Formats: sequence, structure tokens, C-alpha cells
Amino acid sequence: MPCPPAFARFVAGALLCLAACKNGPDLSADYAQTARENYELAIGEFADEDFDEAVQYADFVRIRFPFSRYAVEAELLIARAEFAQGNYLTAQDEFRQFAKLHPTHKHVVNGWVSYMAAVSAYMNGPQRFFLLPPAHQRDQSQLREALVELETFFDHHADTPTAKYAEGLRSEIKRRLLEHELYVADFYLDRERPEAAIGRLEAAHATYPGIGLDAEVLFRLGLTYLRLDEIELARATFSELATQHPRNHRGRQARIYLRYIYDQYGAADPTRKRPDRSRPVPKPPPQPKNPKRPEAPASAPAAAPT
Repeated sequence: MPCPPAFARFVAGALLCLAACKNGPDLSADYAQTARENYELAIGEFADEDFDEAVQYADFVRIRFPFSRYAVEAELLIARAEFAQGNYLTAQDEFRQFAKLHPTHKHVVNGWVSYMAAVSAYMNGPQRFFLLPPAHQRDQSQLREALVELETFFDHHADTPTAKYAEGLRSEIKRRLLEHELYVADFYLDRERPEAAIGRLEAAHATYPGIGLDAEVLFRLGLTYLRLDEIELARATFSELATQHPRNHRGRQARIYLRYIYDQYGAADPTRKRPDRSRPVPKPPPQPKNPKRPEAPASAPAAAPT
């Protein structure tokens, strides 16, 4: 299956700083004698895209020569190999552990390792595939975890050259999470649960502003307020939409709805009575028929004398 477009867009630039070296033999030969020689064999297998063999050579260096500087480079090579094989969950853990264990390594200092941990989490999220439901309809927990990884990145590496790639990745993740929130809101509206839809739309508007879908969120929020007879909230929402996005087609539709609200309900009235949107109080369970012994059924009535 070809690589997803997002992979090419967010990873290609960061991978340029790690050039592969010469080719090496396969594992039918014995391991070399020194850490450097085995590491070079691992690099050669990685360049040949023999990732399993690259991991074996690198793991040998890590275990046999734990105090060598090549052992540190071997750990990073293992993370790269796991990522290249599509083992994104393992790669994320490897990159994260590497950053904790080797904070002074140059690729930790320049943010590349933390960035790759976020990319691994992103790639482990739902991807587009014609046999599966659309990505925005599936579990988004890995994308949220990728945002957590990016927050760690920006806390420590916001001024590094890698930051521009991280900014693009963050925008893409937020766009996909917002698409999911819109899908969930529509799900609730289709099942006559507008209060739940409003909760998702209000949270989405506050959490994911400025990524290109603000007009869509405001439009659906205004319609849902109007559906609940929240006239002034609908008026305020459509006014915000028409003001902030006048050239968007949703902005033009908002002006139509504002005219409709004025014709039907008059000018804005902050004292207008709002509908009761309190949650329904559940009914208490029925009282037991035998209050003295709730676990036992009520005594049968005495038989009438014959």
C-alpha cells in the first residue's frame, strides 16, 4: 500500500538529517568484532531496507557493547527501523525512551526525536483505506496522544528547525480531530439529541479555532440553537459567523438566517425568556411491595373461607 500523503508531508523533511551509509552483508555471516563494525553493518542493512537484520545488528551492539557510543546510536537506529516497518506504536515508545535516556544527544537537543515520537503516534491513528469507514468516524485516541507528544515537543524545542514540521503536523491533527467532532455532533442530531450535539460543537469551537472549519462549526451551532428555540444564542452565533466569515458560503447563509430571526422574533432582546434545558430528573424506582423485607415478595393474601 502506498505511503499516506501525510507521511510524505511531515516526515520527509526531518529524515533528511539522518543519511544512510554503505551497504553491508546479510546475517548469514558472523557478527563483527567491534561495536563500530557491527553498527556499520546495521546502517548498511538499514540502507538496503533490510530492517529486521538492521535491528538484529543494532540490538547486538546495544547488548554486547552497552558503554560504547555506538550503543546509543544503535538504540536510535532501532527506533528508526521500527518506524520504517510501520510498527508505529513500538517506534513511538522507542523514540520516547531514547529522549528520556539520552537528553544530550544531538537529535534529542534539536527536537527530532520528540517530533518522531509524535509522528509515530499520528501514523498509528486511523488512516484512509477503502475497505474501512472514513478515518473521522473511527477512534481518535492515537491522534490525541500525538497532540500530547507535540506539547512535549513545543515545551522543549519550540525554537528548533524541526518546529516548522511540528506546526504542520499539529494543524493536521487538529483538523482531523475537529472533523471527528463534527461527525459526532451530526450523529447526535440525527438521533434527536441536540443538547449533546451542542456540547460537542461548543467544545470544538473553543478547542480547535483557526484551522479552516470555524465557519462550519458556527453554522451548525447556530442551527442547533435555533432548533432548541435559543433565539438570542442563535442570533449571536449567526452574527459572529457573518462578521468573521463574510465571504464564506456559510457566512452568506448566516445573513439569511439573521433576517429570518428578525422577521420572526423581532430585534435582539437580552431579556427574552429562554427554554427550559435542564436535564430530566429520573423517576425513583418503585417501592417494594413488602417494605419490612424488600428482598422477599409480598405475602400472599389469605384465602377466603369456604
